[in-house]
Amino acid sequence: MHKIKQLHIKNYKSCQETTITLENYTPLVGYNNAGKSNILKCIDALVRGKGQNETSFFDNKKPIEIIALLEGLDENSLLHLNKQQITSLEPYIEAGSLSVRFFQETPGTGKNAVVMGIKKPSELGIGDWVNPNGLPQAITTLFPEPTFINSMEDSAEDVSKFKASNTIGKLIVHLQKEIIDSKATEINNALEVVGKKLNLNGSERLDELSSFDSSINEKIGDFFPGLSLNIDIPTPSIADLFKQGTIKVNEIGTARQSDFIDMGHGSQRAIQMTLIRHLAEITKDVTKQGKTNILLIDEPELFLHPQAVELLRSSLKTLSNKGYQIIFSTHSPYMIEQSDIPITNIIRKNNNGTVVTIRLKEALEQTLLDNDSQARLLFDTYNLGQILFSDKVLIAEGATEKTVLPTLFNSVTGKTLGEHKLALVIADGAGNIPKMIEILEKMGISTKGLVDLDFAFTGAIGQGLIEQIDPSIDSCLTIIKNIQPTHNFSLNGRRPCKGNGFKACDVYELMAAESDADIHINAIRESMKNHSIWVWAKGAIEPHLCLSTKENGEWLKFRQKLTTDNLENCVNDLDEIRDFFNWCIS
Repeated sequence: MHKIKQLHIKNYKSCQETTITLENYTPLVGYNNAGKSNILKCIDALVRGKGQNETSFFDNKKPIEIIALLEGLDENSLLHLNKQQITSLEPYIEAGSLSVRFFQETPGTGKNAVVMGIKKPSELGIGDWVNPNGLPQAITTLFPEPTFINSMEDSAEDVSKFKASNTIGKLIVHLQKEIIDSKATEINNALEVVGKKLNLNGSERLDELSSFDSSINEKIGDFFPGLSLNIDIPTPSIADLFKQGTIKVNEIGTARQSDFIDMGHGSQRAIQMTLIRHLAEITKDVTKQGKTNILLIDEPELFLHPQAVELLRSSLKTLSNKGYQIIFSTHSPYMIEQSDIPITNIIRKNNNGTVVTIRLKEALEQTLLDNDSQARLLFDTYNLGQILFSDKVLIAEGATEKTVLPTLFNSVTGKTLGEHKLALVIADGAGNIPKMIEILEKMGISTKGLVDLDFAFTGAIGQGLIEQIDPSIDSCLTIIKNIQPTHNFSLNGRRPCKGNGFKACDVYELMAAESDADIHINAIRESMKNHSIWVWAKGAIEPHLCLSTKENGEWLKFRQKLTTDNLENCVNDLDEIRDFFNWCIS
């Protein structure tokens, strides 16, 4: 199946200069007014090739330019083009790919407002664009008129009125083909009976029609002698009949029958998405024979409950494997499966207009070097769907943080993590955090990490965040050596290890409690902050919160206490906690 693989958009609405990569199933996520809908409208404008008025121009003094990379153009794709179109396109197709340009110099919807052009993908930036005869028709043959469902405003247009390009139109066309294949003779016979009654030359023409003819012919002679008039009611074809098709809504248990447009917003959306789901099911085994149908949906989940959203997602994914390219905006994580996260586009807006961040797929390719790390980090990140809907991400390593931080954050700041557009993500070990920060930063998501003190002495050094020979690390190790006889913990050389009832992390907390360690720990913490990682001053979060153990019951009691007691009575080191949260949202 061929598809639009990439778009480079200039001066179209909020897309001053925007590049986006598309797949068969492409989610667009981002906050309101970021430009997601404008990208959908841009695709619609490109495929239709129709001139745009001034509201589509970001700057009316500059042209709109949309450059698309088409992929997957093979013999099957070109099957529906005429010989002249194939001859015009083939010299510019490279390994199944073709670059197409939509160019409009000034606002206007006239016939020649838009100039389409093509090039070899390898020659972008070299030479002029070629505009062979029949190019717009070739594009609309490869990509029939898109179905564009623009949030709620077009529900009635999409469902209640037949158009070849909308959902009800596609369903009726499919139904019409089925009926014609099996009942064409029966229907035509019935239409013939109607024709005999209504046609001018019908053998059983109704007396009322003949009477009408007589009445007007008595009068026409007064104005124009020598003429006669007859009313003719042509027999509709089967196709004409089906074009009158619409949806009626019956409420179970009542005799009431309603038009679609009379239903509430929730019912309209549910009906609309039900029909799209049915379209997916009935086209499962339909060969598209070289055509790709583009389905553009703005917030398909609108007014649907979570289970319905998941059913809709499944239906859209089915369509994406059966000749449809699905591109949609969404605010719902239910519309995005784990396997979709790497190819989801995050849409943002800044001083340069709408921008699309690097996708997770490309960020992983740029960041990871060995296959084992790639597999592990990919699995971790697949479970972080909430990052797609946040401006900032905090990655923590421990179960305590997962249980305690959301409630604690709300108590300290007076707002939830979500209100600050901050997502809390729990990594599978502190060692993954630096790479995960790097990946998400490449995606344009501001990301910070949270680790216990022991990471600075192990993973941070191994990953080059702290020098192998660091004076602050060395001084802390000396303090550990000095307090070892008092506590009798185990050492492996100069570094603590598990044994004698201690874990290595316990020893670093003991060291952090020594007053002469403060200056060295602070130096380590500042060094780690330069890499966007916060290190707990007392070794872990528990000492700052008066938690004596790292057990689930203790965490739940603390969280409950936060809701009933003063914050000062719950937190041992409130200044550290406040500083940490301010750093998170800064």
